Amino acid sequence: MKKRQAAASFAEPGDSVRPFAAIRAFQPPGAMPDMTSADLTASRREHAMDWLLRLQQAPHDPQLREAFEQWCAGDAANAEAYRKAERVWQLTGQLAPTTTEHWPKAPVVQLPMRRRRWWLGAAVAACLLVAVAPSLSLRLQADYRTAQGETRDITLADGSVVQLDSGTAIAVDYSGDHRDVKLLAGQAFFEVRPDKAKPFHVRADDVQVTVTGTAFNVELRPGRVGVDVQHGSVRVEDTAAAQVLAQALTAGQRLRYADGQVQLRAFVPSQAAAWRQGQLIADDQTVAELVQALARYMPGEVLLRDDALGAKRVTGVYDLRRPEAALRAVIRPHGGEIRSYGPWLLVLSKP
Repeated sequence: MKKRQAAASFAEPGDSVRPFAAIRAFQPPGAMPDMTSADLTASRREHAMDWLLRLQQAPHDPQLREAFEQWCAGDAANAEAYRKAERVWQLTGQLAPTTTEHWPKAPVVQLPMRRRRWWLGAAVAACLLVAVAPSLSLRLQADYRTAQGETRDITLADGSVVQLDSGTAIAVDYSGDHRDVKLLAGQAFFEVRPDKAKPFHVRADDVQVTVTGTAFNVELRPGRVGVDVQHGSVRVEDTAAAQVLAQALTAGQRLRYADGQVQLRAFVPSQAAAWRQGQLIADDQTVAELVQALARYMPGEVLLRDDALGAKRVTGVYDLRRPEAALRAVIRPHGGEIRSYGPWLLVLSKP
């Protein structure tokens, strides 16, 4: 996370933290904006997979081939990312898609049936590998975690309760005179048992939330941390920058921190962690933000391949128990559609 001077202010509807497109919001191959090293690696990996799919669909397109070669020549890391994507492709090339009804209706070049099965199956398997690799790392670090679509309540040693959302992982350290929880992925709602002698800390990347007794939600996304307070108050700081982001964030206040910038908003306290009631509440958010939030509840990968669609703004309430239906409800008013390639890959774009 980049460190710049924080500027805290209550935002009006329409303001937002920048869309976080690095992980699931899929961009067409091309020049990449400034981003963190981890984001850049993820973006290159997704660009490489996009090139691989495009070249498989149109192997005889000279303009596509020329654009691809320019992309590889632009940065040695691009070429390396593509070589890795090819290796995954070769290892999984014999897999067939789960259901034939989800095959694309009109590829750029009509491939023989056997070849179509090969590249679609490989795409699904490659996306699975991308999804599984990070989870293996989380397994090693986490004391508690949830799978996609699963939520879980954890009672800690002091009686504090942590509710884990889908795709969430935490590590707990109650040694000595401190109570520390590290949010490794996802989001969690904390109901902290008061103990002034042992402050309760939640860390998410470089952001630390300190409380003695309160209820609040912390969300970790690529390049962004969010804190919503239901009751009580918390102190929020960036420990790496030695900077206080909020001295006392109180009930009904929401903090978002991205790229060194702080944004504060008011919200209805009862709506804190609406995911616990199976709801996703969008208040003038971008489609890209909502796609990333809903993707946490999907069994496979969700790729958003249209920047203009991703930038559209949405307000509404969506059912997390039916995440694919919620995705359709988010993008359809803006002309978006979903293509399913088996149960493990959804591609969102405009026709």
